[in-house]
Amino acid sequence: MKKILGIILIIIGFCLVVIIKIGPSKETSWLFKYGELPPILAGAAILIPGMIMYNKNR
Repeated sequence: MKKILGIILIIIGFCLVVIIKIGPSKETSWLFKYGELPPILAGAAILIPGMIMYNKNR
């Protein structure tokens, strides 16, 4: 179960990183309300624990 949760967190974090890399569009403009730093920190806060959970339960 923890491995699946880790995979889900990795996917969500990766999607945030892709959205940040593409840049703001009409649909994702709410992410960039305070600049690019908060989405980058949110992506890291989701991606890093997901990778740790996945690697521990591999």
